[in-house]
Amino acid sequence: MSMMKRAWLYVTRKKSKTFLMFLILLGIATATISGMSIKKATIDARNQVNESINASFSIKNNLQNNSGLGPRGMDNVPASAIQQIKKIDGISNYNARMIGEVDLIDLEKISIQNESMQYNDEYMEKYKYVSDLDGMTDSSLDKKFISGVLNLEEGRHIKADDKQKVLVHKEFAQLNGLKMNDKLYVKQSELASISPENGSVKEEIGLEIVGLFTGSNMSQATMESELTENLLITDLDTIQKLRGYNLDNSLYMEGKFYVSDPKELANIVKDVKALPIDWVNYEVQESTNDYPALTGSLDNMDGLINKMLIGIIIISAIILSLVLAFWINGRVHETGVLLSLGISKLNIVVQYIMELFIIAIVAFGLSYFTGQIVAQNIGDSMVQQAGEKSDTELREGLGGMQLGADPETSTVSQTLDKIDVSITLAEIGYVWLIGSLIILLSVSISSIFIIRLKPREILSKMS
Repeated sequence: MSMMKRAWLYVTRKKSKTFLMFLILLGIATATISGMSIKKATIDARNQVNESINASFSIKNNLQNNSGLGPRGMDNVPASAIQQIKKIDGISNYNARMIGEVDLIDLEKISIQNESMQYNDEYMEKYKYVSDLDGMTDSSLDKKFISGVLNLEEGRHIKADDKQKVLVHKEFAQLNGLKMNDKLYVKQSELASISPENGSVKEEIGLEIVGLFTGSNMSQATMESELTENLLITDLDTIQKLRGYNLDNSLYMEGKFYVSDPKELANIVKDVKALPIDWVNYEVQESTNDYPALTGSLDNMDGLINKMLIGIIIISAIILSLVLAFWINGRVHETGVLLSLGISKLNIVVQYIMELFIIAIVAFGLSYFTGQIVAQNIGDSMVQQAGEKSDTELREGLGGMQLGADPETSTVSQTLDKIDVSITLAEIGYVWLIGSLIILLSVSISSIFIIRLKPREILSKMS
């Protein structure tokens, strides 16, 4: 009788043992296929993030030497620096930003829901209609959208040639009865941190709504100005008029530059630093530093998944070896009979392996469906754990300092919020590879009892 036939007869006759082994192998395969699919999803998420952020750098104030002007002391990067950098070979695109403070005309802001923050009536009345107007060259390149803090839900992004266009939050639009292509009106706020007099516009400016976005604060806001829902995003031309700037004397919050070849990023940054720019007051920051919590959560995900896969292999091998040891130990009589018929120990061990592979064909096949059920849930749980760890690490790196709640700060503290887990043929192949190695290892370990004994000793145990 051939080994295959003996293996088949054992599997079909010992139904309870076969079913137990089926459940064990199904559990091993499900855990393995889930781990591999989560790892693939994390790699895909990292690649998507890298495509967005790794091929860029920013020029900003060096806050150690340059306190800046403008709202919250951030605007001080001169137009000349932006113009010089964007001409460097290898720069494919850029996004310059400038913030203005405006008074809303006949519009309401979303109210803050934080009773613990109390302001006197005079303060609240003073800033009742003041709002940030975030001007930029191309809003699709803004890190708030790239990181997922904001998401464009309707319409289009702000473009370089736009004039008097605006993106608003959906909730802000609903509160004020606004829709796509409507106009809202603002004017330069008298409470603005800086109000240049060289030609700034004093009258109302009408801004056409070309897009609606969604998003919320990562942490609880303490002021209405921090609420994502109250943010207005416009074109640079509008901000320059409000601030009294032109193309030559504009002061920007930052300039973000994208390179056509990510591999050349280091060389391009080196060329930038060689430009005649006051590098005492300004600094270049590569894009990976813009999203510390996001890249940190991806690193933490890698660590969790690697530990998970190593744990699966080790625990699976231990469990399978223990079960097989009891299984094989109970087959001493059968083993003795086979030896007496002249069948070698090696053939007997190979039979054990074939029995497991017969069961594995069904178990590993079904793991595709069970993996679909559990993989996304496990992935979501791991994303949450990685995000919490990354948030803790970020706060510890800042000495425990409480982060702000405004959209800009939310970008810094944004972590990986989800991964899309799917199972492909590649994961099924990994299940067979890893599962087969576990089977071979477990059978080898549990068969030591048989291999170690001499045929006479095995036959004596039969009696």
